[in-house]
Amino acid sequence: MLVILLQKEKNVALAEYARHFRVNRTPGLAAQTYRRQVFRFRVELEYVLDLRNPKVWAELSLENAPDCFKEKNIARSTANFIRNTTSTQAVIVPSVAFLDNLEQWCLVVFLEKLLPEPRKFLPSVEIGDG
Repeated sequence: MLVILLQKEKNVALAEYARHFRVNRTPGLAAQTYRRQVFRFRVELEYVLDLRNPKVWAELSLENAPDCFKEKNIARSTANFIRNTTSTQAVIVPSVAFLDNLEQWCLVVFLEKLLPEPRKFLPSVEIGDG
């Protein structure tokens, strides 16, 4: 199963990218990375669940949210449950790099839930600044 991971803003993307290197990669690998291009997407989806919402945490019986999303098993299990039991096409998740500010978020898009033509759900893509 594949996903697209998009962030609200460039600073969230940078913080998440750096966090993943620190947590999931060999430290020396960061020095070998190339400069990335930033893009802005307009995303149009019918079914999106906001995992920043305390009411959603309660419905899903999530304890200690949003901090519980730091645990990879909990984050993945929650996403897989939603993906496999609902028509949800994407989830808005708190940025783990900014858990103290729920206005900073990431959008996790479940590709198998989307129409085969990308222009239907990504009607515009622009090269971003920086």
